[in-house]
Amino acid sequence: MARLPFPADTDEFNAETREAVRHIQATRGSMPPPSSYLTYAGKAGVLLSDLVEHLRYRTSLTDAEIELAICTSVRAADVDFIWSAHVRLGLKAGVREEAINAIDTFAALDDLTADEALIIGYGRELFEQRKVSDATFEAVRARYGEQGLMELTAVMGVYQMNATVLRALDHKAPPDARHLSPRQS
Repeated sequence: MARLPFPADTDEFNAETREAVRHIQATRGSMPPPSSYLTYAGKAGVLLSDLVEHLRYRTSLTDAEIELAICTSVRAADVDFIWSAHVRLGLKAGVREEAINAIDTFAALDDLTADEALIIGYGRELFEQRKVSDATFEAVRARYGEQGLMELTAVMGVYQMNATVLRALDHKAPPDARHLSPRQS
């Protein structure tokens, strides 16, 4: 059970939270965590939901590239709830199981496509090494352009924030979810 009740458009929540709930339900058709929890902050929930919606569906990147970036980001954050959902969405969008397994197990990227290796490698540098090399930055820029580079960076960053919200609220993945492999010491 999460640390806060799931917000709803009911009298037990304040007007700003309820307005944010209505906005997210109207624009997304559902109210997935963590956007749902951020409705406690009113406008922040609306803004996050709109940003996630834009980054997932209205960029120069393909659905598979977006999902690969999200999976790379949430793997670094170790959040099963988002991982499970986006592995499913990624596979549906055309992400290969080999790429998912490489992300999950921190495997070498040698057997992946050039684009898979580039996105995963970029995310690993961002979140695991905490520094992006000039060579990786220029490779991502050459492949996706400045717009794609910034979109890729933004989607990875927003999913780090999403993971942080779910971690703070102790929002767990269901037992039947696809869980992350344990990190090796």
